Amino acid sequence: MPLRDLHRVEARNVAKSTVDCSGADRPGADSAALAGGEPEYLCWGGGESPEKARQVLATLGAVELEYAAIRNGAALVDAAARAVIRCEGEDAQDLLNRLTTRKLDDLAVGEVRSTFFLTRTGRILSEFNVVRTESAMLIDVDCTDVEPLLAAIDHHVFSEDVQVAVDEDGYTLELHGPDAERVLGACASVLPDLGRSNAGVIAGRPIRCTRNDVLGVPGVRIHVHREDAAAIWETLHARGRAVVTRCRTAGWYAVNIARVEAASPWWHVDYGPTTVPHETGLLQSHVDFDKGCYPGQEVVARMEYLGNPKQILRRIIVADERLPIAGGQIFGGDDASLGDPIGVITSSSPAPMRGNQAVAMGMVKWSSAAVGTPVRLVAEGAAVRGTIEEIEVPE
Repeated sequence: MPLRDLHRVEARNVAKSTVDCSGADRPGADSAALAGGEPEYLCWGGGESPEKARQVLATLGAVELEYAAIRNGAALVDAAARAVIRCEGEDAQDLLNRLTTRKLDDLAVGEVRSTFFLTRTGRILSEFNVVRTESAMLIDVDCTDVEPLLAAIDHHVFSEDVQVAVDEDGYTLELHGPDAERVLGACASVLPDLGRSNAGVIAGRPIRCTRNDVLGVPGVRIHVHREDAAAIWETLHARGRAVVTRCRTAGWYAVNIARVEAASPWWHVDYGPTTVPHETGLLQSHVDFDKGCYPGQEVVARMEYLGNPKQILRRIIVADERLPIAGGQIFGGDDASLGDPIGVITSSSPAPMRGNQAVAMGMVKWSSAAVGTPVRLVAEGAAVRGTIEEIEVPE
């Protein structure tokens, strides 16, 4: 990881910091201590080969402050779990248009679209963003999907003029928060509009920014050369702190709180390879029904026009602060006893913007997934009430 040494320095600075939390509206806030001194990491991906897993920064020791930067300032994220696949050649755009669920043949330079790549049976092989540049189609994808996606694309290349390869020299950073535009501006860069991407320069090094509002605030992915990552990271921090009161690094824990609170589903967390598009609740942003054929299209079309999915991803608002855990069952009914199981929790988190009320996402049987349906969950050893809400994702 090119930023590991910088993580360590910042974690030690966090451990030395003191924060005045007096008056905060939660028990014990005025006496909260900052943990740390060393960064904490999570393993991401790897499957049956743990040695292939990526190390993802979890926290520098102050999750609450990291979350506060996302919501009220600007938060830098080391997106080590992302990868970029370059698809080049005269037929690259046409090939991706024929293989994915979004219409890409009219994608203009600088535009970005989210899409699925499906198997022949309509299951999701991968979820990613496609960015068109002057010279290539860039696939911004989870690192776990690189090998299977490359193999699947290569399987469909015959005589086309297409070259597909992972960008081994690339690295991805992220910037999220209401002050993200100010931080980029201080670095002489521009926050792209929604659905857009632009090229720029930070610290004399080339970058590409892609808009990515997945946390309920303005956000951007910054694609850089791996050897430039540290210099760009330090510049973003230094210039950001000069113009923004809350500008700091945020790890996976804080990012996860913000994205669950914003009801942003994550591939490989809330849905996976056994899922069909209709179960994700992301049709509006990931599937076009007015385009040509692609692998799995018959399954998608049949479900759209002739039936419903067996289950669908929903947001669940819990009645209080008790937090259900991922993997826990969702039960029907609103009485004191638990009813029949109707689904499974996929993600959960306290929602600071709702007074720390617990929120969750879960796969729920279609027959029980109507908005407003009362449910029961097990949280902290007790049955708690919840209400189903639809996941609303912008196009």
